[in-house]
Amino acid sequence: MSAATAVRFSVGLPQNLTGDDPRPVAAYATRAETLGFDGLWTLDSALGGPTAHTPLLDGLHLLSHVAAVTERPRLGVAVIVMGRRQPALLARELATIDRLSGGRLVVGVGLGAPETERVAALGFPTDRRVRRLTEGVAVMRALWASDAAAHDGELWRFTDARVEPKPIQRPGPPVWFGAGREPALRRAARLGDGWIGSGSSSVEDFAAQADIVRRALDEEGRGQSGFAIAKRVYVAVEDDEAVARRRLGAVIDGMYGASGLGERVAVGGPPERVAEALRALVAAGAQELALTPMYGHLAQLEALAEVVRLLR
Repeated sequence: MSAATAVRFSVGLPQNLTGDDPRPVAAYATRAETLGFDGLWTLDSALGGPTAHTPLLDGLHLLSHVAAVTERPRLGVAVIVMGRRQPALLARELATIDRLSGGRLVVGVGLGAPETERVAALGFPTDRRVRRLTEGVAVMRALWASDAAAHDGELWRFTDARVEPKPIQRPGPPVWFGAGREPALRRAARLGDGWIGSGSSSVEDFAAQADIVRRALDEEGRGQSGFAIAKRVYVAVEDDEAVARRRLGAVIDGMYGASGLGERVAVGGPPERVAEALRALVAAGAQELALTPMYGHLAQLEALAEVVRLLR
């Protein structure tokens, strides 16, 4: 039995949908469930952030949409930029998705990219980013868990607060932190139920980051059991690896506004080549891989199912 047997293989939903017909999203989600994928993931393209210029469907609304047409896969968002959200309102929105999905939600949170003048111009706060993340998560957890929630923080203070509906998952959905730098990775190990590596990081990045997370879990006395380690992976399955890298790289570079990023982080080529790269992520400690195609979504979904069969 290979190490990949126990790994969860999920897919990213089509957010860069072109055209006016919304039906391909539901068709993709139902086909992914039929093919046996374990989860469906979205990206939070935060307003004012580096991907905001690209037309991407809102990640939370997309999860609500596919919750109605699927029954089994977990539904995840990676990662909500907490500085763009009011945590009490977000707690209710996420609880609603958990309700509509029958308790399938995984909540990814993070700092996002450094704030810019664009963010301030839209009316979002740009100060105390870490505090907004950590307190925001504490606020949501308190409101999910209690009918008379209290929080005494620097940014938010309340007593006897109640937000309904409550999520089905008790005391609330798992909260995974997105992080790349060591202080943020250590924060994930201290506060999170899991950590998810970004799609815009390489296989090598992930291996080094996962090692920091595991060490931090041990240092925190939490241990590694029960803590999820995952990664989003931009992927393209093509007979010709050069074609895969060129097509996928062009989309990623354009989306992030970063020339050469796709070449560094994307996984592409024939099924066995893609499987080889994913095996390296599994060897580095990935327990879930969110495989994210960025073009030809339905055809790529079928090809990814073949890749997973090779891994298993």
